[in-house]
Amino acid sequence: LLAVDSAGRLVVIELKRDDSGTDVHWQAIKYASYLQRASTSDIIKLTADRRGCSLEEAELLLLQHLGTDDFNVLNNDQRIILASHRFAPEVMSAALWLNRKAPGEDLITCVALTPYRDAMTGALYVQASTLIPVPGIDDYLITIGESSQQGNVAVPGTLGAKLQASFSRNINDEVTPFLRRVGAVAISGLADEIRPDRTSRWGAGSPDLRYYRIWYARPPWSNSGMSYRINLCPEDGIGSWRADVAFKHNRPDLVGNLMGIKLHDDQAMDQQGITATLGTGTLDDEFGDRIAEVVRFFIETITPIVNDLDNEDVAVSDGL
Repeated sequence: LLAVDSAGRLVVIELKRDDSGTDVHWQAIKYASYLQRASTSDIIKLTADRRGCSLEEAELLLLQHLGTDDFNVLNNDQRIILASHRFAPEVMSAALWLNRKAPGEDLITCVALTPYRDAMTGALYVQASTLIPVPGIDDYLITIGESSQQGNVAVPGTLGAKLQASFSRNINDEVTPFLRRVGAVAISGLADEIRPDRTSRWGAGSPDLRYYRIWYARPPWSNSGMSYRINLCPEDGIGSWRADVAFKHNRPDLVGNLMGIKLHDDQAMDQQGITATLGTGTLDDEFGDRIAEVVRFFIETITPIVNDLDNEDVAVSDGL
């Protein structure tokens, strides 16, 4: 089985009805290694196929499950669950060793499945018992900034709960409609060949940084790897925000092509992209139009360069 946990990790679940055998962990590791390069679009398609829904519905299901508005956390890591009636000592030894080599990660979880039949009704039951990692130890492992107090007992926080709280907050406040409007104004009327076809559904981030992404469905663009981004940071004073517009990429071969491009009076360039600082303002139409103008200029200037670079790659691969 293949699953996605609330932290965005792909989870390989290997089921054995009776004995685990001596090499079930290697089989699962092999599958997990294959999945490390699975793209967001691959995972969305798998979800759509499994649920029998559209790609758009599958995308929304995954975002709701992750509790965020983009796929930055998706498949940054993988983990394994082995489930069997009995485990060979070789498997247990290997799982313990691997987990010790990755402190705090628990790469492999071993779960014993014990079947029962009710003698009176004939009903079947399965009891699941976690053997590795040692059950209950997480209750005593508290990460700084992730614990809450109930009486005198420290309770570890959960990433999924925090993401869900952030998700609920961000889709209902004033920042999300402001960023949506800015994005819509920025791409309105652009020529089809450069008009983005992907935007964030809401303003992600934390109270200290909110952002909104604009990108394309086609390669080499991707929400996390290459996109335009609008950042908002609250400033001192009620309702005041500092804004910047960024183009972020994961293509080292783009750096030379972007050198010398002047997009804004106050801009910075590094190996991952260009950022233009726009100053501060309140979340009104005037401030939004200023931001949209810069976003549009970024798109009109940079997208043709990316398209040309991608076309060059295709030509080389075709032997032209």
